[in-house]
Amino acid sequence: MNGCPLQLISDCGTENGIAASMQCFFRQNGNDELAGDRSHKYSSSPSNQRIEAWWSYFRRHRSNWWINLFKDMIDYDMLDLGNEFHVECLWFCFSKVLQNDLDKVKEHWNSHKITKSPYSIVHGVPDIMYFLPEYHGNDECLVDVSQEQIDSMEEHCEIQELGENIHHEYFVYVLETEGLSYPINEGEAMTLYQRLVQLQNE
Repeated sequence: MNGCPLQLISDCGTENGIAASMQCFFRQNGNDELAGDRSHKYSSSPSNQRIEAWWSYFRRHRSNWWINLFKDMIDYDMLDLGNEFHVECLWFCFSKVLQNDLDKVKEHWNSHKITKSPYSIVHGVPDIMYFLPEYHGNDECLVDVSQEQIDSMEEHCEIQELGENIHHEYFVYVLETEGLSYPINEGEAMTLYQRLVQLQNE
């Protein structure tokens, strides 16, 4: 996007200090009233009640199913979190299936129409409000950031490159030699996980 928000508001969480510093750096040369240090503002956690309520809803209606599935795998001795092979195998088998599930949630809520309410001035379809703010009588709040600034910030960020994963290479090899395919749902992911663990124990 090559840009940053006009102003970033966050609570005092540990990870937000980095975001605050980056925001102020990107906006240091701005000439508007929210430029520089004013481009970021810390706010108390109660200000996050709406998103916190959504996360609570998401856990009850979606993520709890996954949490309980993995807990059951531990309870039935199918998964040992102290076993590196088990953990790597779990990631290999379930990560894309889980990501697909999260993408469906994102697509659903971003295309879901928020109805008018006496308790909120925000209403409409999130994707439309985000990409076409003028359609709702709002302004575009994305501020351009130069590539030079982005490159400069990247130099100060610690980016850990993922090295070769021996387990991943082994799992791919097994799929090829055993004629197996990558799972597309949780049932197939569980079957593949059990098969890979079985082969490792033989």
